[in-house]
Amino acid sequence: MMGLIRLGGARIIDELKTGAKKISELKSSVPLYGSAFDFVLSYLMLYGLVRRYYKDGEEYLELTDIGKNLAVYGPMYIGLYRRRRWW
Repeated sequence: MMGLIRLGGARIIDELKTGAKKISELKSSVPLYGSAFDFVLSYLMLYGLVRRYYKDGEEYLELTDIGKNLAVYGPMYIGLYRRRRWW
């Protein structure tokens, strides 16, 4: 469950770094489907990382100031001696 949130959330945040996007465009570019996309999106909105707004009858998403300053890392790997590495 946390892997879905972490990896899916990182992909959505990476897509939104270029600017606001329509939700329909975001659904086609992010590899999350159905309720998994909605679940990760609601998680990001709950923590204030993305903002949803309506413009000309379309739903758009954009990063908030917190989301723009968030450092997104790869998946954590617990190696020997409990050190966390990513390589």
